[in-house]
Amino acid sequence: MIAALKSEYRKLFSTRMWWVLLLCAAGYLALMGAGIGALVGGFMGEADGAGPGADADGETGALGPGGLNVALMVYSMAGSLAYVFPLLLGALSITQEYRHKTITQTFLGEPRRLVVLAAKLIASVALGLVSGLVCVAATAGPGGLAMSLVGADPGFSDSDTWIFFARALLDFTLWAVVGVALGTLLTNQVAMIVVVLAVTQFVEPLLRTLPDILQEEWSWPKYLPGAAGDAVQGDTFYAVMSGGDSGLLPFGWAVVVLLAWALGLAAIGYLVKFRRDVS
Repeated sequence: MIAALKSEYRKLFSTRMWWVLLLCAAGYLALMGAGIGALVGGFMGEADGAGPGADADGETGALGPGGLNVALMVYSMAGSLAYVFPLLLGALSITQEYRHKTITQTFLGEPRRLVVLAAKLIASVALGLVSGLVCVAATAGPGGLAMSLVGADPGFSDSDTWIFFARALLDFTLWAVVGVALGTLLTNQVAMIVVVLAVTQFVEPLLRTLPDILQEEWSWPKYLPGAAGDAVQGDTFYAVMSGGDSGLLPFGWAVVVLLAWALGLAAIGYLVKFRRDVS
């Protein structure tokens, strides 16, 4: 297992794909964080009638009208918008091997395919942490600076903010593991990218809004992977836009559900695809 893990880390961090994707994510999130931070921070203060970023008593703070934590809403864009990046990075760690035919050498070096899969899943933890650090920092830095410039409190002195950052890192880490599991099932790289973008950007958001559209009380949407990821992170842009009552799972159960998605997809992929002969 140790040799398999070393091999996976070399393959993950010796290519350009991971840092190119993260560079794109960082640039996108920096622009969004700064723009939304300035807009929302100033708007919430003006809504209180006491100037940009001020609360009802005329003091600057991170809370807007109704106790809305403006800072966490801005920072939550990292997980709400960029969780697709660790998902793709995790999946690419497998699909690239099938695309470039290096999976044959991998299986020759370690014939026990279950060990190979376990090594890839474990190695993705570091990939998820790195992507989480980059994306959270890229959002919080410019976002916090923008809020400070309009007079709002970026909340860096609040322990809740740092707890939120820790939960966001866990969220990114779990998504990287889910990505590896998905890559095990969808080994065709083009098909995997199409499915990931379609499901994360269209299918699941539609399914999660169906209860509101149809005015039904359904409990199953909160068990979808994206909803579980939002619950792991905590305060999310989706929850805020839903009025703060999005019916998400408790934190502990959300972690369990997202892990269940990862292990379930990995098990199906291993049984259906990973054990097949390769050429």
